[in-house]
Amino acid sequence: MPAGVVVVELVAFLIVLLVVAILSSGSAWIARRRSREPPGSLQGERAEAVLTAWLLAGYLSAEEYRRDMAILAAREAHHDPPLTPLDP
Repeated sequence: MPAGVVVVELVAFLIVLLVVAILSSGSAWIARRRSREPPGSLQGERAEAVLTAWLLAGYLSAEEYRRDMAILAAREAHHDPPLTPLDP
C-alpha cells in the first residue's frame, strides 16, 4: 500500500474513534444529569436556604437560582409589604 493511503486510513480511523468517544461520554453525562434528582424540601428550612443548597449541589444553574430568588422576593413583597412609618 502506498504511504498516502495508510495515512488517510489512519486519519479516518482516528476521526471515527474520536466521534465514538465523544458520543459515548456525552450520553453518559446526560444520563448522569437526568438521574440526579434534587433533594426534597428540607423540613423547617426557608425556601432561600433550599435554593442555595440546590445551587451549591449543582442542581440549579446560576441563572435558574437568580430567577427563582427573584420570584421568591416578588412573592414576599406582595404578601408581606415592608412596614413604613406613619405620616405625621
